[in-house]
Amino acid sequence: MLMSRSSVLILLGILTILAPFSGLPVSFRNLLAVVFGACVLGIGFALRARDVRTAQALTEPFFAPEPAQPSAPQEISPI
Repeated sequence: MLMSRSSVLILLGILTILAPFSGLPVSFRNLLAVVFGACVLGIGFALRARDVRTAQALTEPFFAPEPAQPSAPQEISPI
């Protein structure tokens, strides 16, 4: 089961809140804070890029390609 980016972001927030109360050594908690922060930053950038891409796609007009016109034969077959 895959989690959406929003769900992972919420989970990382909860883990960040609970990390100081985990009873882990200070150096390990500091490492976790950096790792969680980097993950939140990466997910935030990915969500922002997706939002910008979606907004840009909605504002740009869509031009459908013109259907190809059948071309007339260049020569007439002797048959």
